Amino acid sequence: MERKPASYRHTFRIFGLITIAVVAALVLRSLLVPDSFGEHEHLQAAAVADALEPDVHHVGKTTCAECHDELADLHAKDAHAWVQCETCHGPGTLHVAADGDGDIHRPDGKDACLVCHRLLLARPGEFAQVKVEEHYRFVGVEDPATLCIDCHDPHEPLYMDRDLRNARLHPLIHRCRDCHPGRTDESMPRPAEHPAIFQCDYCHAEVVADFATRSHRAMRCTTCHIFFRESECAGRILRDADPRFCVLCHGEADFRSASAAPSIAWPDHREDMAVDDGDLAKRCVDCHQENIPRLGTRTSAGPTTEERNDG
Repeated sequence: MERKPASYRHTFRIFGLITIAVVAALVLRSLLVPDSFGEHEHLQAAAVADALEPDVHHVGKTTCAECHDELADLHAKDAHAWVQCETCHGPGTLHVAADGDGDIHRPDGKDACLVCHRLLLARPGEFAQVKVEEHYRFVGVEDPATLCIDCHDPHEPLYMDRDLRNARLHPLIHRCRDCHPGRTDESMPRPAEHPAIFQCDYCHAEVVADFATRSHRAMRCTTCHIFFRESECAGRILRDADPRFCVLCHGEADFRSASAAPSIAWPDHREDMAVDDGDLAKRCVDCHQENIPRLGTRTSAGPTTEERNDG
């Protein structure tokens, strides 16, 4: 019986598919590989030029200030002066291209603030941080849904009465947690052999002792004498005398609990209590001296406390 020759027709489809795949790969490679690839060995010659011409997404705070000059002026003197507008609001290219009508991110909720200000052990001790529950309890906030911006203006959250960059340099203030991770209780006494570090009572012993008798004694000195670190040995410190700073804790608001600090309607309170036009320019501390340390005390260090603290 004569044997029929072997048939390889079943391989035609396989080789056909392989051929199509190879041709498609070569075509795709020619489309995807840059023309300058290989001009300098296994490198893309035009990579440097491409890197120098990226798509623009961020416009910078100078561009933002062209339309939002008042907000920019507030922002420039605040603790957030170094934070770019687009850090919170996202890329501004489309917004600018549409003459202000384009989409721009407007942060809402607490997380927009807490992404930087939530208490974390990885952050330096002098960085402004809060545990939300403790902070709300301290300032008498009853409703946990209260937003940060209900008290703090997002563009001027600390109401400074001068440009932070013009405040005087001050020796670095240390906190326990700067060296002891996890130590958030600053009230514990230090061992007798503890190394000397710079604290408020190092130069202002009389003022610190006097403050311990005042109604605000539970607050840290740096709550009002705000400190911003600039280097490993110094920072900027200033007294925030703007009345709105006091109103952060003492302003009337529906979300405050019955245990909150005494509250007032602002600025109605100043207008109601004013006797003449001069009273309208007064700060809270000008009338409420009993709540702040005695000023003008002198230590062996030299100038008066008022002179030393005058930013």
